This record gives sequence, C-alpha cells and structure tokens, in this order.
Amino acid sequence: MDTFINFLDRYFMPVAGRLAEQRHLKSIRDGIVATMPLLLIGSFFLIIAFPPVPALEALIKPYVNDLLKIVNATFGIIAMVASFTIAYSLAGTYKLDSLAAGILSLSAFMVAIPLSQDGNILLKWTGSQGLFVAILIAVFTVEMQRKFVEKNLIIRMPEGVPPSVARSFAALVPGFVILSVVWVINFILVKSVNLSIPEVINKVIALPLMHLGSTLPAIILAILVEQLLWSVGIHGQVIVEGIMAPIWISFAEQNAAAKAAGEIVLPHIATLQFFQIFVQIGGTGTTLALALLLLFTTRSKQLKAVGRAAIGPGLFNINEPITFGMPIVMNPIMIVPFMIAPILVALITYFAMALNIVGRPYALIPWTTPVLISGFLTTGDWKAIVLQIINFAVAGAVYYPFLKLWDNKKYEEEQQAMLEKE
Repeated sequence: MDTFINFLDRYFMPVAGRLAEQRHLKSIRDGIVATMPLLLIGSFFLIIAFPPVPALEALIKPYVNDLLKIVNATFGIIAMVASFTIAYSLAGTYKLDSLAAGILSLSAFMVAIPLSQDGNILLKWTGSQGLFVAILIAVFTVEMQRKFVEKNLIIRMPEGVPPSVARSFAALVPGFVILSVVWVINFILVKSVNLSIPEVINKVIALPLMHLGSTLPAIILAILVEQLLWSVGIHGQVIVEGIMAPIWISFAEQNAAAKAAGEIVLPHIATLQFFQIFVQIGGTGTTLALALLLLFTTRSKQLKAVGRAAIGPGLFNINEPITFGMPIVMNPIMIVPFMIAPILVALITYFAMALNIVGRPYALIPWTTPVLISGFLTTGDWKAIVLQIINFAVAGAVYYPFLKLWDNKKYEEEQQAMLEKE
C-alpha cells in the first residue's frame, strides 16, 4: 500500500493538480456552478408542482401549468445562461473584458441555434440540450477575443472617454468577426448537410458523451477517479464534476422535463443528484457512517474527538474533518474502504433505480440537504429513504473492520505516550 501511495504521489498527483487548475475546465466548472441558483429554484417549483404526497398532488393539480412556467424559465434557459457565465469566467482568467465576452458568447450562441420552419428560435436548444454547444461557443468566443486583444486589432478610444463607452468600441471588431464566423459556419452546415452547429455538435460530441456518461462503467470510473484524487489530498469532486457536471446536469434537466410531462419512469439514473444525494452521504466516500463509528466504537481519544468534530458537518455532507483530521488522505489503512464504500453504494443505488424499485431523481436540491430528507425530495419516492438507509449501513459495514485496525493503532500509540510520560 505504501508503494501504491508513493506511486500516486509521484505520478498521479502532479497531473491531477494541473488538471484541476486548467483554465478552460475551471471556467466551465465555475460557469456551470453559476447556473445552480436557477436550477435550485426551478427544482423547488417542480417539487411543488408534483408533490410527493398524493393528497397535496390533488390540491395542486389545477395550478400545475402556472407553476411550470417558473420551471421553464429556469431549467429552460440553462444553456443560454451558461454561454454567458462560462465566457465571463474564462475571460477573467485572461484579464479580458468579461462582460463583453459574456455578451458576445450569448449572442453567438443565439446565432447558432436552429430555427423552426416559421422562423422562430427552437427553445429546446436553450435548455440542457444546448449545453455542450454553449460550452464550445463560450470557449471559442473568448479565445477569439484574446487573439484580437493580443494582436491589438481592436478600436481604442482616446483618454477621457468613459470606460463603459471604450469597452463597447473595443468589443466591436472581435464581436463582428466572432458572430460572422459562427453565422458562416452555421450557414454552410445547413446548406450542405441540413444540420446546424448545435445539431452537428450534438450528433458528433454530445450524444456519444452522454451515452458514455450514463453507463454503469462510467459511473464507477468517475467515483474511482474522485476517490483516488482525494486519497492524495486533491479535491477530486471538483475535478470529476468539473468535467462531468454538464452531462449529469443535462440528465437531471431531462428527468425534470419528463416528470413535468407526466412520465412515470424517468429516462436517466446518472444525474448529479445520484452522486450527491445517494452516493456521497456525509460527503465524498460516504463517510457519515464512519463519523458515527468514530463517535461510538473507537477507544482512541483522538479518533473520538474527530468523530465529535465530524458528525455535525457530516449531516450536511461536509467531511473535511474526517478526510484531513482522521486522516484518510495518505492513510494506507483507510484509503481502502474510502474507495470501496462509495462504489458498492453506487452499485446498489444504480440497480435499485434501473429495476425501478426506487424512483429516479428529478429535482435538483442543495447538496447540503441532510440524508433521508434529500432522497425523498429529489425523487418524490419514500423508498428513496430506505435506499439511503441501506447505503448508510453498507458503508458502515465496509468501514468498520478498517476503522478497528486504525483505532487499535492509534490507541496503542496513545497508551505508549502515556507510559512514556510516567
């Protein structure tokens, strides 16, 4: 195990660290995170429109369409918002005009969206279906803007001109070129293959990635990478979700749309809530059960103290007191269950939902929502509570024997220290 940790520290950690700080991935992650308030608000009204209690459902039914207006105004514009926020974030890393970048990216995104036969914008592309298009156009817009600024191919106004006016003129040339390029590419694609930019991207990139992201091997791989990163002290959740969140959030939005349409079996299992609500109970590594074990089964004073410090945050899925206080990071004994527990929990959750024993998640709720409440709210299914209890118990069973080994070691060290003091 020491050799394995040394290997991770020497070869894996430097690469993962650079990946975590890669400006484009970081900007995509930050831009997606900026859309979360809208998604949370939309999920709240989706839960109200389709309450998990039958008596309330009958009461709300006459107002469902009115409530769904807010759902459409949040979930339905996620790609539009992301096209702005991702470009805004990426431009900031280059110290460019972030506001101009966001506006140009949003405009380019709207140019790319295909039109219906009567000339209206197809709104399906402003939601999750257009998210990958928004990401690529945002990156393209900022990189083009950066080239123009570096080559000094912008209109500079004389001193004394208000900054807001100067920024507007500085964006004219790159903006004209960016929108023209997107329009020309879109025009050529439509005339040659009868597909717009979003439709091409969806067929070539988005659909294969989404298919891959929804498979069980992809779920296990994502968890494995996340746990490996955390094992060497890198925030694995930031990296994995930074890459996969657009796919998982898109699945969540599609589930929400299916729920709003009255479908009983929702299309996707691997949503963001699948990981945050059912796998990461107590935080990355499914560590809430471990926090309770630390508190009630250990003899070591140090580990009991960690348990007392960890149980409160753990109820809200924050587990840094355990990962760094126990520690789990760089700990040859505890890394093993830290990797095994979430994989087993993910398998149980996946098959429970794949066999339609438990409802699939459709409502995005804050990841800090306590266990049991969270499972019920995100699926509207009381059996999700039972599933979370099972996951909690399985994680505890996995952690217990390894914890006893670590507890014995720490207890012996404490006893030895007391003898030396005497």
